[in-house]
Amino acid sequence: MRRQWAVVALFGLVAFGLFLSACKVRPDEKSGGDEERHKAKPLKVGESQSDSVDYKGGDRTDWKVIELEDSGILTIEVALDNPKTNVSVFLFDKYGKQVAKVVHTKDDENPLIRLIADVVPGRYFVRIQAVHESDKTGYSINAKVR
Repeated sequence: MRRQWAVVALFGLVAFGLFLSACKVRPDEKSGGDEERHKAKPLKVGESQSDSVDYKGGDRTDWKVIELEDSGILTIEVALDNPKTNVSVFLFDKYGKQVAKVVHTKDDENPLIRLIADVVPGRYFVRIQAVHESDKTGYSINAKVR
């Protein structure tokens, strides 16, 4: 009889553990369709765009794609609504090779992230990502080429 209760108790604990793990939101589960590079949303040079990242809320990663017609210096500016968060901004070329990277830490009081890179005409991808599980912020992003 004790063995039966032990089996029932063990089964109950395992089932409860599975239930709890199923309730947790995965980092990009609610990302809105831009959580992967091939799903990047267009970002036009000279136009500002608003978005947000929320690691715990399931929107850890945003991807943007920029089509550049000219060579020059590309400046990506990301203005954070919550500067007390850790956010990384990466620039990749059309092949997925990293071109530039900037990491904003919660200790940095300046809410503006500025990524600068020499570019040639073509397609580039920007990845904005909350670094730690507690990180979340709204932001605006814009791109300029000089």
